[in-house]
Order: sequence, then structure tokens, then C-alpha cells
Amino acid sequence: MSCFVSVAQEDGGKQLRVRRKNPRIKTRLSISPIVGLYFANKNHTSSPKPKMAFNISLKEEIRLNSKNTDFLMIGIEYMYHGVSFNSYYFYSDSLQLYTKNRMRYKYHLNIQELNFPILLKHSFQKETNALISSYIFAGYSYRRLLSCNLKVDEDGNIIEQKPERLVFKNPGLSKVNNSFLLAGVGFQKNTLLRHNAIYGELQFRYSLSPFYFSEPFTASSLYINGHFVFVTIGLKF
Repeated sequence: MSCFVSVAQEDGGKQLRVRRKNPRIKTRLSISPIVGLYFANKNHTSSPKPKMAFNISLKEEIRLNSKNTDFLMIGIEYMYHGVSFNSYYFYSDSLQLYTKNRMRYKYHLNIQELNFPILLKHSFQKETNALISSYIFAGYSYRRLLSCNLKVDEDGNIIEQKPERLVFKNPGLSKVNNSFLLAGVGFQKNTLLRHNAIYGELQFRYSLSPFYFSEPFTASSLYINGHFVFVTIGLKF
């Protein structure tokens, strides 16, 4: 009987040690409501306002040291955001007069893009020992504009509604590519035996280039810069 108990205890201990093995690579899946901070050309626009925005992220977290405090994160993200603003609208047979009373047309942009972040993360606690750990992270994100829908209306009456090609003022590789610099803080609740976690983050993304579009009916130099605040909840597994 005592031999059976001893074997069972040894087997249980072996299973526990196996469960406590810490994988070098973990997956992070998250969703983020976003607050957009848009700055448009004040000469040709007014009252820029953010629209509903969110981000879905899938990243791989690679452990860099045995202390479980430093990590490299790389991944892919889908980002949806938008902005509305007042500007000019010029009909094909009208003079392009830039007077304040003509800046009464409402423009709406809904934008989709892919981001490719590369981040370094530092945890202030050893994540394999602490139930709650806090961390900071910072890095770079390459971005690619996928599509945009444009709507223009006057007093609620739609004048234009069409797909629109946005491009960056300072392109990277192509006109639809540019970058973010980003930094943030996070907290996570760790499951010690499985090395999983639930986490929350606050992040700021700084755009390195404004985007713009051009049509025969628009004012010139419709440059819009967008920086973003992310509030993230996610799962590491």
C-alpha cells in the first residue's frame, strides 16, 4: 500500500513539474477600444472628430531571459478607425473660392489597416512567481492602409459616397505604408502552473506621417494626422 502511495506521489510530482515548464514562446490575443486624436490642416478643415474605433491583435511573446522579466513581442493587428470633419466641396462648374461660409460640408472617413508591431516588454515582477505582475513596453509598428470609405454630406443630404484611396504624405516602401512609434503600461493576472495570463494595457501610438486624399471636389492639402490611445484587454496562453 505504501509503495502504491509513493508511486502515485512521485507520478503526481512529475506531472506538476511538467505543467510548470515555462514555454519560451506564448501567444497573446487581445481587443482594444481606441480613442483617436486627429489633427487636420486648419486652413482647409475644421472640427475633426473621431469615430468608433477598435483593434484586434495577435502576437507571439518570446522570453528573452531566464528571470522571466524581458520579452520580445511580434505580431499582426487589424485596426478600424475613422474621422469626420468640415471642409469645402467644389462642384465641377463652380469656382474654388476658399471662404469660411463654404466650409460647411461634412466629410466622413472610415479606415481599415493592418499593423505589424515589434515590441520589447519588461516586467517588474518574475511572471512565473507573481500572481499579479506589472510591465512596460515600447517599440515600432509598421502599418499598411487597406481600404477607406468616404461620405460627404451637406445638412444631412449625401453628396458623395464612395471608396477612397488614402495615401501617406511620407510613404514607406509604398504610398499606403508608414509607421507608428508606441509605448504603454500593462498589468496581468498570472496562472502560475499553466503560465497563462489575463492582462490589461494602456497604450499610446504616435503616427510618423499624416495621410491624405485628393479628389476634384476637395480642397487641396487635406492632410490628417492621427495618434491613438488604446485600452486593451487580452489573454496570454
